[in-house]
Amino acid sequence: MRKTKRTFSKLKFIPLISCCIVAVATVAMMSHAAFRTSVLPLSDTQNSSKTAEVASAQDSLEKTKSQKETTEVKTQTKTVEIDGIQRVVHDELPIRQPSLSPEEATDVSIVVEKSKHLLTLYNGDAVIAQYSVGLASHYTEGAKQQEGDKRNPEGEYEVCVLNDQSKFYLALGLNYPNANDAKRGLESGLITQAEYDDILSALAADQVPNWYTKLGGQIMIHGQKGNLGGQTDWTTGCVAVNNQVMDILWKYCKVGTKVTILA
Repeated sequence: MRKTKRTFSKLKFIPLISCCIVAVATVAMMSHAAFRTSVLPLSDTQNSSKTAEVASAQDSLEKTKSQKETTEVKTQTKTVEIDGIQRVVHDELPIRQPSLSPEEATDVSIVVEKSKHLLTLYNGDAVIAQYSVGLASHYTEGAKQQEGDKRNPEGEYEVCVLNDQSKFYLALGLNYPNANDAKRGLESGLITQAEYDDILSALAADQVPNWYTKLGGQIMIHGQKGNLGGQTDWTTGCVAVNNQVMDILWKYCKVGTKVTILA
């Protein structure tokens, strides 16, 4: 009788043990399934999406780097004696071909930044090339005011003459004085009302404005004078570049090309 009771007592624990085993097995299976889900390979669609995201991030990084390289151009200057004259010489950018061919560049313009000694060639809003420029010997004194002040003008201009007989290799003549320059000249008494009217008439007709008033004229982007080019400030009011650069600009610019000169 006691033996039977002990046997019955042992049997009471069998269902409990069975439940525990089932519970442990269930948890183990669920954990395994969760682990498999976490390490399952991405589908082709997911892989493609991830690859596109990485490529986009890399492209954005490259664009940011390119923009910084484009906009953060800085030059170091020093004064040296050249041909018996003290000249300001600055670092020079390497001369590279534009990123678009002349045929591909259909909306060309130029921006000259005097403070950076930098000429930027644009196609639309895109920078396609940048080159060093030499400026007037007194460019740091501000915008050109009158004939003989050895300053570069500042403002918006256009190419109005293509001169392949320039004494400075090749030259793109600019329509300085523009309307703003003429107004300033009239208000300051440098030019007469007749000269003012003549300048405005020429500009309206896309012709060369009067270059022979007290405002000065014949402002050009041109090539070298001997060894003096885009690395030295030596002109009387023009923007100078090395002859190799002038060859490039000659292919890309035409009458009507916009040229902006900034301080």
